[in-house]
Amino acid sequence: MVPAFLAIMSRLSKPHVHDVSIENMHQGFTHVFKSTFESMGGIAEYVSHPAHVEFANLFLPQLEKVIVFDYKPITVHL
Repeated sequence: MVPAFLAIMSRLSKPHVHDVSIENMHQGFTHVFKSTFESMGGIAEYVSHPAHVEFANLFLPQLEKVIVFDYKPITVHL
């Protein structure tokens, strides 16, 4: 698992953050791991990469729940 973990973690932004909100609106989610890609193709490549699949298969069952957001940033003009 270590090589897969290192390969995946190298793609994630640093630092990994922990919720400290006083609003308590986190719905039980306490940590965020964010990764950034240049294109939608990059996301597809990442998700199907053998290291990601291996990592997900080992890591995700250890979690109570997971939420994933895939989004394309846009500029909002107010």
